Formats: sequence, C-alpha cells, structure tokens
Amino acid sequence: MTRRLRWCLALLLTAACARIPVTEELTIEPDEGGDTVVVTASTKLMTDPPNEHLRARAEAARAAALSGSDPWSIRFARLSTPEQERVTYQKSRGTLEQVVRSARIPSDDLQHLLADTNITVNVVRGEGWREIAFYPGSGGRATREQQREFDATLGTWSESVARYFTAVHHLYAYLRQAPGRDVYVFQALMADNVDEALVTEEEAPLIAAVVDAMGAIATQMDEHEGRAATLAEEADLVFNPFPARMVVRVPGDVLSSKGFGKELTIEPVDLFAAIGKLEGRWISPDPLAALLRDEQPTAERLAEAPRKSEAVVSSAEIARAIREQLARPREYSVRWRE
Repeated sequence: MTRRLRWCLALLLTAACARIPVTEELTIEPDEGGDTVVVTASTKLMTDPPNEHLRARAEAARAAALSGSDPWSIRFARLSTPEQERVTYQKSRGTLEQVVRSARIPSDDLQHLLADTNITVNVVRGEGWREIAFYPGSGGRATREQQREFDATLGTWSESVARYFTAVHHLYAYLRQAPGRDVYVFQALMADNVDEALVTEEEAPLIAAVVDAMGAIATQMDEHEGRAATLAEEADLVFNPFPARMVVRVPGDVLSSKGFGKELTIEPVDLFAAIGKLEGRWISPDPLAALLRDEQPTAERLAEAPRKSEAVVSSAEIARAIREQLARPREYSVRWRE
C-alpha cells in the first residue's frame, strides 16, 4: 500500500508543478507626463520539454516566432508607426528560448494592440491624475473544442475527488465512534510504511479506501501527464481573456486600483492553486493536502485538529466550486498621481 501511495503522490506533485511550454508577459509602462506608453511583450519558450507533447508545443511556438507569424508579431505589426521599436531574440546553444518585443506607442494604440482580444482599454486623464483600465468581455480565449476538452477533464477529475471525499467521510464517521484511535489512523495515512501501522481489521479497509481514492486522483493526472501543462493552459484559455501575464508600471503614486493582484499584475489562471484553495471546504483535515505540503503535519497534529466531513459531495458541486475559484474580475483599473 505504501509503495503505491508514494508513487501516486509523486505523480500528483508532477502534475501540480507541470511547466507550461510557452509563457508570455506584457508590460505596460505609461510615460511620465506624456500620452505615450512603452509596451514590452516577452515570450519564453521551453528548451528542455519533458515529453513529446510539450516538445511539439514549444517547437511550434518557436517556429512561429522565428517566421514572424506568432500572435505578438501580428499584434505589433498592426500598430501605427511606433516612436521606438526593438525586437530581441535570445538563444541558448542555437535554440531560441526568448523573444522580447518593445515599442513606444500612443496610449490610444493600446486598444489596437489588443484588438484581437475581448478586452476594452481606456486611458483617461483628470486634474493631477491619469488612469488606465481594462474591461474584459464575457468568456475567455478558448475554442469550442478546448472548452469541451476542459469540461470533460474537469468532470472526470471531479468524480474522482468526490470518491475521495466520500472515503474520508466514512473514515471520519468511524473515528467519531472510536475515541482514541485518531492518532493510529492518521499515522497509517502519513507513515512511510502503511502496512506496519498499528491499525485494526476494521480500520484497514477504511484506510485502504482513502489511499485507493488518492491513487485514483493521481493515476488520472498521470494519464494526462503528457498534457498536464495543456490542461492548465486550457483553464487559462477558458477563464482568462488576457493573452499574457499583464504587468502595469505607473510613473507616479498609486491613488486607487481595482482588480489587480500584487504589484499591479494580472496573473494567468492557476488551475492547481484554485484547487488548493478548496482545502477545508468539505473535509478537514484533508489527508491528501497534508501529504502534499512541503512541511507535513504530524499524525498527532492531524488527530488534534477540528474535524469535519460532508456526507454527500457531488462531482458537479466540486466542479462548480473550482469554476467559482477561476472566475476573473470584470474590471482592472489603476489611477496614479501625475
């Protein structure tokens, strides 16, 4: 049992930390006291993909960047003549690993730059202040096929999570009727060798059901390991209208902001972080979440923690909660002092 559990957890960590083969960032820097902005688009390409699927994704993006047919080349090409423009190609051992495009453009051209997206950009000036605002339309950037693929995968994964929650609920129901057995049960779940844990014949199948449910989640993620990064990308395409990580750097003191994260950034959708935020919503403590932490709590701490579990958690409810976590604000704006 232990060997399978550790193997499953390794798969989960691999999926949760899956690298995206192509990462993009757009930085917008309004000039002080002027009506121009410097826009910089950076595209980083994975040079050491761990599997064929990610390798194909990276190579397709690399070929497009070199031929000038990638999205950012097209976006910059439709701008009116920039005051300044620069393109930098960075290679490692002959392989393109990053492209950086930078241009100084009129503020009004920001809308042209993002004309292929469902985003409205407003740059306004008042007495002693300026403001830039982004208003995303409904939906993201996914095609119907990508939407279907994501929906199907999320539905199947949610079914496995529902099974896991049910197994934990049965185990916690037993513990409510067996005072003093908490530590031994959590020792079995957290131990390096589950087979040597001091559990009773009645507890063994309950613990095995939890471990098997963990394994089902991990195995499913392993089945998608070749496209784990694609799954994360699909979540971003479905829920995020922005084509890159967005960074705004203003030249004056910030007077107000709305929607932005830390340091005026709009981060891509993080599917696995959204899933992690559900910890404690239906079961607490969560054995799987505990095992995946960098610093694992002891069995004694888990046994002492307040305990709860839902009798019935449907896969639809889990999928709906994840979607709620992935929803984005309808406005991103920042006003600064001039």
